[in-house]
Amino acid sequence: MNDKVVIIGGGVAGLAMSLFLKKANIESVVYEQAKVYGKVGGHFVMHPSGIAMMELLGLDEELMNNSHALTDFAVMDKDNNPVFGGMEEELEGELADMPLFVNITRYHLIDILYKEVQKQGIDVQFNKRLKQFTQDTKQVVVEFEDGTEAIGSILIGADGVRSKTRQQLFPEKELHYLGKTGVYAIVENEKLGELQKYFSQDAALMYFHDNFNFFVAKHHPTDEAISWSIITTEPEQPSVEAFDEKPIEQLRKELGERFAGWEMPIQQLVESTDHLIAKSLFRIELMQQYSVGRAVLIGDALHTADPNAGMGTTLGLEDAMVLAKLLRDNDYVQAFAQFQEVRKDRAEKVYHSANLLESLVLDNADDYALFDVGIDMSWEK
Repeated sequence: MNDKVVIIGGGVAGLAMSLFLKKANIESVVYEQAKVYGKVGGHFVMHPSGIAMMELLGLDEELMNNSHALTDFAVMDKDNNPVFGGMEEELEGELADMPLFVNITRYHLIDILYKEVQKQGIDVQFNKRLKQFTQDTKQVVVEFEDGTEAIGSILIGADGVRSKTRQQLFPEKELHYLGKTGVYAIVENEKLGELQKYFSQDAALMYFHDNFNFFVAKHHPTDEAISWSIITTEPEQPSVEAFDEKPIEQLRKELGERFAGWEMPIQQLVESTDHLIAKSLFRIELMQQYSVGRAVLIGDALHTADPNAGMGTTLGLEDAMVLAKLLRDNDYVQAFAQFQEVRKDRAEKVYHSANLLESLVLDNADDYALFDVGIDMSWEK
């Protein structure tokens, strides 16, 4: 197929989708709701399969130049003792052959992808918020909130967890509170002072305590900053005012107090942070249907991956590659059907992998997407 594809959402999945379509000689236009890409968002760990997807786009070198390779993990408790204790040797055996993971900020990854999109001459239109779309046997007509329209042969919804595309296609698939909150932060080294010796090392540090886990690591080889995050189990959803929009001074104080008396100076780290994103976490139940007519979902619009699975970004990159390859070799009806068929098992494995960081049970490491080798990376027919 060679007709124009409309991509709703210019995040990681949407930009990657446009690049893989270009690789398949399929024209696309990306419609992004933001007015411009900015230095916003937190960090995430990219699975080796996600790295492989970037390599297929010829962007692996840029990725490594703008991320931090996680070659050493330390999983600790509040007294800075290894969580796994006597299991360390066994755990090392399980993980010894694992390929490389990287920690990267969202804005660095978006920057890599967007520069390549510009280089490839792909059209990205900003300040385009989806209002609604209609479709018939020949095309999809998309209406944006600014009154403009776009027409394409198919529509790909890559518009994230709160996807308007998904809301229109599957209105019964409502987001529900995950029972967790997340705080994502970036702190400049100059704010750390003497704390740099604890947190600016190559090793990624993970801490587990009561109802939360804490992660801190470098995210770039030259950026003078580090990133950290806290995922907390909160059965009752806090109000937006009580959490998402809480004044940063109060949020820092309350988060820091969790670490009072800890061996590592995490309290001081948290209290030194100026850039925080706090949000309650949501997801939908596993999707059994990925498309309706000429419209299909990918990435977080489709999977709403739990951050504890550590696979959201990688899923989006994989979706983009697989769908582009199928559209290259099939009409959209066959491509959408095959996309759903080949991605269901992967999505289900990731969905259930979130239990890993909650139970810390590694008896069946093969059951967790985090520890597998990913998908078939071949671009060939």
